Order: sequence, then structure tokens, then C-alpha cells
Amino acid sequence: MIDHRTANAGIERPREKKRVWTRNFTGLILTQFAGATNDNILKTVLLLQFATAGKWFGTLGEGGTGIVNLLLTVPFVLLLGWSGQLADRLPKHRIITATRIAEIPIAGLALFGFWTNSPWVVLIAFGLLASESAVFSPSKYGCIREISGDARLNEANGIVNMTTNIAILLGIGVGGPLLYYHPHMVGIVIVALAFFGFGSSLMIRGLEARQPDLPWRWNPFGPYLDSIKVIRPGLIWAAILAWSWFYVTAIVVIAVVPEYAAPLGLSELQTSGLLASMGIGIGVGCLLAGKLSGNAIRGRFSLWGGLVVGLVFFAMGLAQPHWMSFWILCLGLLTAGVAAGFFLIPLQAIQQLCSADGERGRVLATANAMAFLLMSLGSFVYWALVAGLGLSPFRTLTLAGLLMISITLWMVRGGGRAILQARMPK
Repeated sequence: MIDHRTANAGIERPREKKRVWTRNFTGLILTQFAGATNDNILKTVLLLQFATAGKWFGTLGEGGTGIVNLLLTVPFVLLLGWSGQLADRLPKHRIITATRIAEIPIAGLALFGFWTNSPWVVLIAFGLLASESAVFSPSKYGCIREISGDARLNEANGIVNMTTNIAILLGIGVGGPLLYYHPHMVGIVIVALAFFGFGSSLMIRGLEARQPDLPWRWNPFGPYLDSIKVIRPGLIWAAILAWSWFYVTAIVVIAVVPEYAAPLGLSELQTSGLLASMGIGIGVGCLLAGKLSGNAIRGRFSLWGGLVVGLVFFAMGLAQPHWMSFWILCLGLLTAGVAAGFFLIPLQAIQQLCSADGERGRVLATANAMAFLLMSLGSFVYWALVAGLGLSPFRTLTLAGLLMISITLWMVRGGGRAILQARMPK
């Protein structure tokens, strides 16, 4: 692997001005949109079915929704090391198409599970779907630079992140109504989206293997350690740290927001609207940050975006719940979401631009694995503080805000200064 410890690490590459909406990019957007929608439809339905009042509650009992979340996160941690190697060894469009082919029988298995009312079959299908998404992820993010070119990378990242957030919201929004209409419809829609994703993946063509002679490591954690040894310390490592720790804040916020329903008397629709407002904000923020960044890495976007996110959640944590209202919460979460988009885009650009062509898949896989590990840590700490120590869920937002503020201080005074000094590779 190449040494990335210098602040301007990267390979020399001409910064040609490409069109963003090429055939390849359109195919990537449609493919990832279908996949993200499928993931979130099935996840939402399972959370509803295994919740206390759900039809399948008796199968897993108390804490069943936690098992559903584990089926989503564990495959990513275990498989990203291998899928990162695949993304470097093979043309990424072939991996993308292969995952879409695999999604069709997995979706069919989910349909069979709903048709026979078998929670275990649906759980197996969900675990397989998460595994297929883990294989897809490094190729998805790794090919953006190859498709868009350096000059359009920020704009392309903004569009990808925005459409991903829309797909997540769509999946969450339609999962419940589909289940309410008829469980069979959940499986039918998932199968239809799987076929659509396969068709759109065929639009992506012409990508080349970046390191076809890469030795294969069977230890799933070996590639993570290899990447960390090479990029630590340095610009890429700093970007991965900031990017990963953000998701600790995100997982805490997702856990806390539904808690406002009881003191404020919010309906399920209003509670979903609160979560949606942050998702919409992130999508808008990513799109704006990508467009405004142009062909440069704007590290100060991360600094100011992270500071705004931290201050919003710190203030929400200090406020008593009854001081809030639905619209105040929506405004706060929307503001934090837009700021989060500005925080994320430069960090994502650094990971893609400053990693060498033959290593990008493994670097991105390592970043994703770290994010999932820290999300699991954040969930455990939240549970320990609330269930174990009796801390109010709303007060944990103060801690989440302090974490984001600490990240921005680290950018100014600590090892994160490399992010503010980052430049486009020549």
C-alpha cells in the first residue's frame, strides 16, 4: 500500500471537467436508490412486526428490535474487509451488477416469508440483504470518482448522498402503509425494486480493475488493519475519524427523537416527520455543499457544519421537553441536518480523492466498518446511560452535541487540522 501520511496524499490525475449526469452516473443513482429503498422498507417492516405491539413480537420477545438492528450492522463489520478487496481487484461495475443479481432471489425469499407468515424466513432474507449491501457499498462509493472525475466529485457526492437520504425516507415512509395494506405487498414491492436495480446496474459500464493482482486476505479484519497502519496518522485518517464519530451522534439522535412523542403528545406521523426533517436536511446540505465546493476540498465546511450540529443538539439537550413544540423540533433537526451535510461532504471527498486508485475500495471499507463499530458503541453507551444510570434520554443530546463540538475543536487545535489544510491532489 502507498504511504498516505502527507496532508496532500493522492495520485496525480488530470482534473477534466466532465458532465455529472452521464449514463454511468445515472445508472449508479438509480441502482443505489432502489437498493437503499429496499433495505429500509424491509427494516421498517421488521421493526414494526417485532415491536411490543407487533404481530411477530412473540418470536423474539423483549429486545427483538435490537436483534433486527444487529442483523443490519454485523454483516457490514464482517464483510466490508472482503468487499473492499473485491472493489480493488475487480471492475466495480461487475460487483455492482453481481450484487443486484443476488438481490433478486433474496427479495424472493422475503416474499416467500411474508406469504407463509414465517418471521424466521424474513429475518434470514433481511440478513442476506444486509450482507449483499455490505458487498455493494465499497464499489458504490469507490466508483464515484472514476465516473465523475475529480472536478465533479463533490457535486456527485452531494447528489449520491441526497438521493440516498430520499431513498431511506421513502423506505421508512412506505414500509408501514405496505404492511398495513397487506404483508404480501411488502414482498412484491421488494422483488419489483430488485429487478429495477438489476436493470439500472446494466447502465454502468467501462470501469477498470484498479489492482487486479492484489493478494487476497481471508482474515476479514486484516484489510482494516492494513489500511489503518498505512493511513495513520495523516489526512485520510483524520477524515475517517471525524466522519465515523459523527455517526455516534446520529445514532443517539435517532434513538432520542421518538422519546419526544410522549411529553409532547405527538402522533406516529408527527414522530416520523421529526426523523424525516433531519433526513431531508442532510440531503439538502449534502447537495448544497457539493455544489458550493466546486473542484476544491472545503475543509472549513466540515468545521462550521460540525459546530452548528453540536450547538443545536447541545441546546436541545439542555431544554426541557415541554419547552419544545413539534415545529421547533422540526426546525432544529432540519438545521442540524443541513449542517451535517456540509460536515460530511469534504470528509467524503478526502477519502475518495486522497486514496490511491488501487486502495480506494479498502480505505472506504475501513471507514464504513469504523462507522458501524462506533454506531454500535454509541447504541450501547446510550442504553447504559438511560437504562443503567437512569439518565434522561433528552440529556444524552447534550453529550452528543459536546461530541460534535469536540470534533470541531480537534480540527482547530489537534490532529484534525489536516482537514482544514486539505487540497485537491495535483
